[in-house]
Amino acid sequence: MPPQPSRRAWPWRLALWLAAAAASAAALAVAATTAGLFRVGPLAAAVTYYVSPAGNDGAQGTSPGTAWRTLARASAAVLRPGDRLLLQGGARFTGRLALGPGDAGDPARPVRIGSYGTGRATIEGAGSGIVVTDTAGLDISGLRITARRAAPPGAGIVLFSDLSRRHRLAHVVISGVDVSGFENGILIGASGRTGFAGVRISDSVVHGNLASGISSYGPPFDPRAPAYPHARIVITGVRAYGNLGDPRATGNTGNGIVLGGVAGGRIAWSTAYGNGGRGRSVTEGPVGIWTYDSTGIVIEHDLSYGNHSPNAHDGGGFGLDQNTSRCVLQYDLSYGNWGPGFLIYTGRRNGADTGDVARFDISSGDARVPHGSGGILVAGWVRDVAVYQDTVVTGAWSGGVHAPLRLGRSVRGVTVRNSIFVAASRPGPLAYSPWPLRRGQALLQGNDYYEAAPAPPGAPAWSVGWGGVSYRSLPAWRAATGQETLAGRPAGTTANPRLAGPVLGLTARSARRAVAGAAGLRLAPGSPARGAGLNLRRLFGIDPGPADFAGQPVTPGRLNLGAW
Repeated sequence: MPPQPSRRAWPWRLALWLAAAAASAAALAVAATTAGLFRVGPLAAAVTYYVSPAGNDGAQGTSPGTAWRTLARASAAVLRPGDRLLLQGGARFTGRLALGPGDAGDPARPVRIGSYGTGRATIEGAGSGIVVTDTAGLDISGLRITARRAAPPGAGIVLFSDLSRRHRLAHVVISGVDVSGFENGILIGASGRTGFAGVRISDSVVHGNLASGISSYGPPFDPRAPAYPHARIVITGVRAYGNLGDPRATGNTGNGIVLGGVAGGRIAWSTAYGNGGRGRSVTEGPVGIWTYDSTGIVIEHDLSYGNHSPNAHDGGGFGLDQNTSRCVLQYDLSYGNWGPGFLIYTGRRNGADTGDVARFDISSGDARVPHGSGGILVAGWVRDVAVYQDTVVTGAWSGGVHAPLRLGRSVRGVTVRNSIFVAASRPGPLAYSPWPLRRGQALLQGNDYYEAAPAPPGAPAWSVGWGGVSYRSLPAWRAATGQETLAGRPAGTTANPRLAGPVLGLTARSARRAVAGAAGLRLAPGSPARGAGLNLRRLFGIDPGPADFAGQPVTPGRLNLGAW
């Protein structure tokens, strides 16, 4: 994979525009800022404000009968902690709702923004739908937000900070929203060191946007002094689909969910599908669900399928890509993606990519890109990556060298253990590295490599490609490279793992039903892979966790091979 430009390039094209939009929100509340910061005495009683197309901006706005009419009037109001702003359900409001530093600000008494009456209100955004600048303490729920015109240079919901103080802006909850038609669906940004903390996005749909469904970003990452403007961003129960990419942009666009600039976060029980494919970049592509410039991100129990790229790069299911440390991909299902099911990669030799983990994951029929790829691809200048208890099945492809496991030349300290690698519909290497990696670079132990596809006449029935040599048997590969040995003894197997099947052509559509949708990848009764795994805790000090892909308890001394 060639060196790639910064994956933050595309959010920064929006930064100036967002700053201008944010300034208008801030200006509405300048007079209230000082009072909000230095308010003393008892807390003011919370007020509920109403907005209706039949309202009057000259009215009090404190009841449905005295509702305001426009978002501009609502933006001009000072929303104090505990207040509510409700838009009439079933109605459509054109324009932008702006909140600035004089609004909200108390995580213990959030301002609540939502709908009243029957159904959800719709904000038809002009540029953006809701712009939140330099403040937090907000709950936003039960709204539909769509673009007034195709592909404006904004987002359905923008959280933006240009602050540089010590404490992050705390508490933003977004739930039950439907966001479509923007450059970005939900965008969390910071131009300085102070971003947002405690952001939770749940039970929402982001679709038909260009650059991304949900994304966050911060200022350029400095590996000499790593800093993360955002913290504790949690995304659960989100569907991100049809975010196809911006045909006007040369950077990376068309992502489902992507977190950048975050310390400690979680993406769970979410689904990304049908994203990417229409951007203009020729050097990088989008991914269904991924993170960059971040540390301590856990991506778990998610589903990513049918994602694409406009070029020969990326377009995969899940990724830890560029300046990620101590991040985890676990209990995830990826299938039918253009690129790798699971990617761990960086093109930057700065020591920032370290300590990542991929475990109990399933990839089926991924890596469809013609130039060659892998179901799991670990490449670039990554260090100390642990891959274990995964199940990877490759399907048909055209051109290039594909393999269930593919490793790059610059990796260091990568370990791959207790996993199942199957070529199901076309013969090919079960593991592949064009370079003769030393054991200190990559160490494979206790895995199963099974060639299920019938070999055509004259073709090898089983192979591993390593350093330009095609090894036709596990013993030959083992003897030449030292791979699949443990304390000088043979490890690994080529046995049929007896997966229940079918293992290709998955049709799971929901993260919460991913286990049922991947039932063919479980071990059938009597499988030789049952209980055949290495004791990761005793031998290597690795805690395999409490459960497998299906949520079944695991015993360290009797681990299966594969994800379940």
